[in-house]
Amino acid sequence: MKHISIPVGGMGNLSHLIGTEGGFGLAVDPAFEPEKVLKIAAENKIKIRYVFLTHHHFDHIRGTDIIKKRVGAEICAHSATKTLIAKEVSVDIEVKDGEEMQIGEQIKVKILHTPGHALGSICLVVNDTFLVTGDTLFFGNCGRTDLPGGNSRELFESLQKIKNLPDNLIILPGHDYGTKASSNLGEEKKSSAILKAATFSEFDALP
Repeated sequence: MKHISIPVGGMGNLSHLIGTEGGFGLAVDPAFEPEKVLKIAAENKIKIRYVFLTHHHFDHIRGTDIIKKRVGAEICAHSATKTLIAKEVSVDIEVKDGEEMQIGEQIKVKILHTPGHALGSICLVVNDTFLVTGDTLFFGNCGRTDLPGGNSRELFESLQKIKNLPDNLIILPGHDYGTKASSNLGEEKKSSAILKAATFSEFDALP
């Protein structure tokens, strides 16, 4: 199984491509530069079957329909995201918390609904190997909550859900903010004040 993180746009966004050579795969948040994502998928012989949108913000959805039209991929998002982007992107599959999806014979995706940064925010656990976090969790930090639909308490609760996942999961965030090149959940639990906060009061007091 291949994983490729693809820098897109000018806001430090990362689109993620996961799949098997010669088989099916998924793309996550292929905003801004869909042609770049398609080119890299073709070079690695990955057929994009599904596009997952972690939330509704423009820097994560723009250009998604181009991939849908070019390769026939189905767009997957939480129902809240579907409602918020209805005028811009046509969502094919509404995903729910705890749902599992099979992609080809070798890829399984588990959906986690993780609101707080946005109402319909989701994270993906792929093959018990990768944790795609969108803007819910970054290396050493988390998403902002001061935009419409943001909620600090909901984000704290979502992060508690993430903390219960296995330490070995490799985190694939929605932005490259430069704190480190890679990390797994176990490392973040030990080093990130965001995940070390045991109560909402501790979390809310962080800068």
